[in-house]
Amino acid sequence: MKFGTFNFHALGPGSNSFDVIRQGLEQAVAAETAGFHEVWLPEHNGRRYGMVGNVVVAAAAIAAATSRIRIATAVSRLPLHHPLHLAEDLAYVDIISNGRLDWGVGKGYDKLEFASYGVPFDEREERWEETFDAVQTIWRTKETAYSGEFYELGAGELLPPPLQRPLLPIYAMVSKSDESIEWAAERLLPVAIGSGPDWDDIRHKLDLYGQTAAKHGYADLSIRETLDRCWQLKQVHVAATTERAVDEYRDSLMWYFEALGNRAMFGFSKETEAYEYYIQHESVLVGSSEKVGDSLARYHEHTGMKNVICFFNIGGQPHQQVLNALSQFGEEIIPALADRRA
Repeated sequence: MKFGTFNFHALGPGSNSFDVIRQGLEQAVAAETAGFHEVWLPEHNGRRYGMVGNVVVAAAAIAAATSRIRIATAVSRLPLHHPLHLAEDLAYVDIISNGRLDWGVGKGYDKLEFASYGVPFDEREERWEETFDAVQTIWRTKETAYSGEFYELGAGELLPPPLQRPLLPIYAMVSKSDESIEWAAERLLPVAIGSGPDWDDIRHKLDLYGQTAAKHGYADLSIRETLDRCWQLKQVHVAATTERAVDEYRDSLMWYFEALGNRAMFGFSKETEAYEYYIQHESVLVGSSEKVGDSLARYHEHTGMKNVICFFNIGGQPHQQVLNALSQFGEEIIPALADRRA
């Protein structure tokens, strides 16, 4: 199993932008020290629960401050980006990171964010498809020329090209729908799945992915290798005892899930729920190292999913608490689970 972290840059109660940004960078460095495989960086604007409008900026800072951990966008909201800027900026960060950058792509879902950039939400699907195609075309050809419905880009040389050739590794970020799994499988793109689907649904989604990819003519080995690269997000916190972990994680998680859009996006009940609802949910792993490690082992055996993105800092948890949890997870859980095979 491999583990990543989810660095959301939440401006929680009592915090400020300076501390959140500096602490986010420190947490990414701590994740590398603790042995995590990847740091995943979400992209939002106009919302206090996530304040990185262009996640490539945060990726560049982390790339310069680290040497081993991979870095993934989670996601680049493609309808809100100019494709040439995105292709150039991602390539630049890929070079800074020495080829450690992964490109997680998505459509975006928040109408406020679209409105703040002046992008019509009803153009989301068409803009997403065009930007996704344009960036890949620019990387493959190393030329800037592209003709589409929204962008007419003139000829020029792509400078710099990405270090990883011909493309950065691409992940499709998906939530609950089977249709998004099928879309990714048709293109043999690994997926990163949101935290809402339960263990049975994850098993179903991986099976559906394999069946769909096979139906589209991909070889069994390629399908297995791609499934081994898939991830699921989970809310995670560890402490010396389960009681302490449950108490520490409460306030910031509840602040984050006060927003209906967050509950819906992560696949939880749309109704306001008590903290106990989340603690008992299969996607929320909070407790001692023994408890969380056991849950992850059973999850892996039940679903076949090999990789988990751990959301330690949901809602702006206290910085030292996050650092402690990263260190404990790295010392006591990662070594015990690293050699497991599906």
